[in-house]
Amino acid sequence: MSIKTDDRLSGLARWALFWTLFIGIGALAGVGMMWIAPAQLGMTPLLDQMQKLPLAGIFFTGFAWPGVFLLVIIGVPNLIGAMLIRSHHHIAPAWATACGVILIGWICFQLFIAFGPNPVSEIYLLFGIAQLVFAILWLRRCRTNPRS
Repeated sequence: MSIKTDDRLSGLARWALFWTLFIGIGALAGVGMMWIAPAQLGMTPLLDQMQKLPLAGIFFTGFAWPGVFLLVIIGVPNLIGAMLIRSHHHIAPAWATACGVILIGWICFQLFIAFGPNPVSEIYLLFGIAQLVFAILWLRRCRTNPRS
């Protein structure tokens, strides 16, 4: 006789899954825009704003490196988080929390150092806060009820 386990995710886990997929897929789309058609999408002025950053002559002469940074720092971790959540891995709540913290840090860097206030970064800051809030709530619930 085998015992069947419930494969459904809790409500907070589903929200964490939504945010990791939304942010991860959004990052992939951003990388695609940077690598395929930045000029046609009006992204070229961003390079001028990036010239004040350290090592601008190496990393910010085009969109190849910014795309790599977005992919490695935001895209891949969020997509790994989505896989961890789907597989009910025990580190998934902590991973989702870390993804929220990283996104908020990334956006704060954009807002306060790289580009200044802009609507896209401000909206993604709200997304990062939402991602972090749901992940922390889920993490707290898992600590009090490990089956969540």
